[in-house]
Amino acid sequence: MSRHLLCIGRSRQMHAKAHRLGLRLSVVAELSRVRTQRDLSMYERIVALPDTAGVAEWVAAARMVHEHDPVDAIGGFNEETQEFAAVIAGALGLPYHALETVRATRHKHLMRDALRQAGVDPTPAREIGGRDDVTAFAAEHGYPLVVKPVDGSGSAAVTVVRSAADVPARLPEGYRMLAEGFLDGEEYSVEALSEKGEHRVVCVTQKFTDEATRVETGHCVPAPVDDALRAAVDAYVPRVLDALGVTDGPTHTEVIATAGGLRVVETHLRLGGDHIVELAELALGIDLDTAWIRQVAGETVVPDLFTEAFRAAAITFVTPSAAGVLERTEGTQEAAALPGVVTVEQLQEPGAVLARTLTSQGRAACVIATGATGEEAVERSRAAAGKLRFVVACAG
Repeated sequence: MSRHLLCIGRSRQMHAKAHRLGLRLSVVAELSRVRTQRDLSMYERIVALPDTAGVAEWVAAARMVHEHDPVDAIGGFNEETQEFAAVIAGALGLPYHALETVRATRHKHLMRDALRQAGVDPTPAREIGGRDDVTAFAAEHGYPLVVKPVDGSGSAAVTVVRSAADVPARLPEGYRMLAEGFLDGEEYSVEALSEKGEHRVVCVTQKFTDEATRVETGHCVPAPVDDALRAAVDAYVPRVLDALGVTDGPTHTEVIATAGGLRVVETHLRLGGDHIVELAELALGIDLDTAWIRQVAGETVVPDLFTEAFRAAAITFVTPSAAGVLERTEGTQEAAALPGVVTVEQLQEPGAVLARTLTSQGRAACVIATGATGEEAVERSRAAAGKLRFVVACAG
């Protein structure tokens, strides 16, 4: 596989896998991201741009690469630079998502508008600028409701407002904010792969979340759902993807099974984070990252996807309750020795400052375990996580 892949933005894991598959790689990325990458040997060509570079400069850089070494495909694996990738692909005449599709998945108010217009999801949502807007939204749609960034990720700055007393005095700074109806029910994420408009649901992941912040505290693949719910997911998610204009590539869609049916939290033009790809490989025996890269390189992959799990895999995230400076993590060897445990990973190095507010970026460790059933895998990962102890130096 000697095709020339132009990577837009940094994505170390995906680029490394593409290199191992024999693709020739060039990359256009932000200078700050290039500076922090230790191994650049996988790239034949590196173009580093200022972090403030606009779309015209990104396109010019891509054209320069293409002029000297014609590009066969665009590798837009980094969600933060997918809008650049869409514009560059159009300029070079190469396949990629339509810019409108990227924007609809990156900006939640556009997603809500598209799904509502297509009759796929009626969840109310509105951009807000302050406390009065939250109150007005609640007066129209009721409590509880969710306040979240229009284009945030990792559950940052997400708040569930359950009553008028919970309305924040001020909204988080640095974000455009959205108020939307609260979706009550079990939450799942769905990994799918699309090809020429055909959508294949690969796996459904059970999600465990913190009630207050909606930050994910664990996952299980496959989710222990009955046949009726799995059939509903298989029918519903393709409708979501069609409404957003998705034709090719992977998607990670978060849904909630409400009393009124399935509803969308958000969707992304990428595979799930939080080790979901690893869980899927442990449970199904397929590497979704590799499938995505092969598709980008021009191969047909969807018909060959195996979607029947032969075991279950689960992950549990652990975060210290104390705020302060992490001195060390204890009990990792004890946790790793328990039955079914595959991985015990420290997510924060000693010296990291731990905040009181739970975010996905602030989690301190995780444990992955397998089992014959989802219940067994979850129980094993939680038991191992319970062996971890964090020594935190607290101020005062």
